[in-house]
Amino acid sequence: MKNRLFAILLLFATYSAASQAQILYKVERPGSDKVSYILGTHHLAPLSAVDSIDELPDAIKSVDRLYGEIDMQIMSNPQNLMQFQGMMVAPQDSTLDKVLSAEQMASVQKAWQELTGTPLPEALYSFKPAIITTSISAVMVAKKFPQIDPNAGIDMTMQARARQAGKEVKGLETIEYQMDVLYGAPISKQAKDLVSLVSDLPKAENLSNKLFDAYVSHDINAIYSLMEEQAADDMEYFETLMYSRNDAWTATLSREMADESLMVVVGAGHLPGKRGLLQGLKNAGYTVTPIK
Repeated sequence: MKNRLFAILLLFATYSAASQAQILYKVERPGSDKVSYILGTHHLAPLSAVDSIDELPDAIKSVDRLYGEIDMQIMSNPQNLMQFQGMMVAPQDSTLDKVLSAEQMASVQKAWQELTGTPLPEALYSFKPAIITTSISAVMVAKKFPQIDPNAGIDMTMQARARQAGKEVKGLETIEYQMDVLYGAPISKQAKDLVSLVSDLPKAENLSNKLFDAYVSHDINAIYSLMEEQAADDMEYFETLMYSRNDAWTATLSREMADESLMVVVGAGHLPGKRGLLQGLKNAGYTVTPIK
């Protein structure tokens, strides 16, 4: 299902500042002196997307804690990394070459070759099909923006800068939960989604480019419009991937922002809409003001 590709790409997507589209927001409760901030990120975007925001360094210094989607420092522990990699591996009877027909396997190999110029590594056969889908999505972004350094992402850098400023860093959810959301669907469903993706690679690349172009042009409205259109085709999946998580994060943040100043750094696809973080905090009595 191609809207699964959109959902994965949406996890990468962020929005930057323009007339009606901002990347950084101030959150305040009337009558309280606590000021919090929400920064929308793109997990594959260059740091320049946020380093151009003059107010950001002071905002980080002013808060008590930074919240990311997960605490990314956990990934620096080799033991944890091995555990998480183990969660990506498919059961032995469900490796890629066993869940796909010869024809389907050939289509995946062809798509990978077209995108990367290299054969699909056999090492990837043992991973869950959703890992291949995610990898293809990331390759499509990297193909258009080869200068991007995936090891210096916005999320990881913001957490590092907060720690350097002496701030506590926490995750809104565990990595185990996030990986279950991304890679916990039945293998048969993951395989079907992968085959659907590679069946029309130009269309998938076009969608990837549209999302990133919307980010570059600072058009949050275009991203949200795409999001609404795709969600209508698979509301159950978007409920799991986006909306239920937004609801849980809003409950946590609205409670803690009453007593502490927070910097929230999450994928900006979680910000807009009736069940986005911004509206959720407004519903909880907060004033949300775009900064840049």
